[in-house]
Amino acid sequence: MSHRVIFSLLSLILLYQANASKSYEPKVQAFLHPIYKDKTTNLYSLPLTIGSNLRSRNFLIDLNGAAPLLLNCATAAKSTSYHSIRCGSTRCIFANPNSSCPKNTTNKPMCRKNVSTSLTDRPVNARLLRDTVGLLYTTNGVYSMDSEKISTLTLTCTDDATALKPIPKAFAGSIGLANNHLSIPSQLISMYKLPLKMSLCLPSTEGMKSYHNGDFWIGGGPFFYLPNLKDASKIFSSTPLIGNNKNEYLIDVKSIQVSGKTIPILHGPTKICTLAPYTVLQSSIYKAMLTAFVGNVKMAKAPAVKPFSACFQYSNGGSGVPVIDLVMSGGAKWTIHGSNSLVKVSKDVVCLGFVDGGVNAKNPVLIGGFQMEDNLVQFDLKDSKFSFSSSLLLYNTSCSVSRLFGM
Repeated sequence: MSHRVIFSLLSLILLYQANASKSYEPKVQAFLHPIYKDKTTNLYSLPLTIGSNLRSRNFLIDLNGAAPLLLNCATAAKSTSYHSIRCGSTRCIFANPNSSCPKNTTNKPMCRKNVSTSLTDRPVNARLLRDTVGLLYTTNGVYSMDSEKISTLTLTCTDDATALKPIPKAFAGSIGLANNHLSIPSQLISMYKLPLKMSLCLPSTEGMKSYHNGDFWIGGGPFFYLPNLKDASKIFSSTPLIGNNKNEYLIDVKSIQVSGKTIPILHGPTKICTLAPYTVLQSSIYKAMLTAFVGNVKMAKAPAVKPFSACFQYSNGGSGVPVIDLVMSGGAKWTIHGSNSLVKVSKDVVCLGFVDGGVNAKNPVLIGGFQMEDNLVQFDLKDSKFSFSSSLLLYNTSCSVSRLFGM
């Protein structure tokens, strides 16, 4: 065969591959987007590109917030792909606004809806809009693609400066993940026919490099955290989610066990909250747990460092730390080891990372971000089930595992 024929065949093969790569679009198994931890606030965010001409910005994760996205309306309108949603339109009706539209007028006003957030005591009067949102995705549960899936979604913004004031300056706004039809996960699940599930793996390290990120999953597994080759969902324990009219994520923790001592939780559901840096306990529960923990820890005491009450001299690599178990309805146990119970406040001092919430705490237990770090947790919204891995560090991996882009 002549060189010219071989060259022609190779050219055809390369041309076919180039055309095939352009027409072929991998199926989204799940959206797999990085989570950042802010070192100043100890809070968590998603880097999102909202709009076609705006750069990526960090949005504070409000796990129980009902606003799909909350940012300043003037900022939102700077996007060249921004579209307002008018009262009476299909998207407005889908959002279920709080007030009906005026009749017999051609100039329809903006569609508005009152949405609750975890940052404000009262609902926020939000304006509905339509714009593009870019999120990374995976086809195999291991790697993130280097290209974003761009989706046009219904979002919210507000002109209320008071509502935006509680959001720390490190963030451009907040993203609400409450279980409602308007949340970004719910819209994407419906759009791409994904399982009705959402998962978080909060990072324990700060930074914006690929190896410092946690993971935000929309859709199902498998979940692979190298070098462990086992799907992390295989180590899940589960407990029912408790329904409530605010669509918050509540579970039934029956008791807390510290080195065999049981502290009963007699009243009220436990709330899961990413806006609390550390787990908050009602006073009587906190004092009982503190007594049990201090009585079993094998480290010398150190002066207390606010907001913590019990601190210790860090030695022996942290050995001699009591294990804490959250005992759920149905008997499942969320085991908390030293990496999620002791906060390092200086080179030689660690503190018990739980906070006294007072006698009138809204929830007896409010599980905060620190206790969730390096734990994969899943919210199954179809079966109303909460699943958790306990610490991935026990499996020689973490939420900050490096993920290769462009695979």
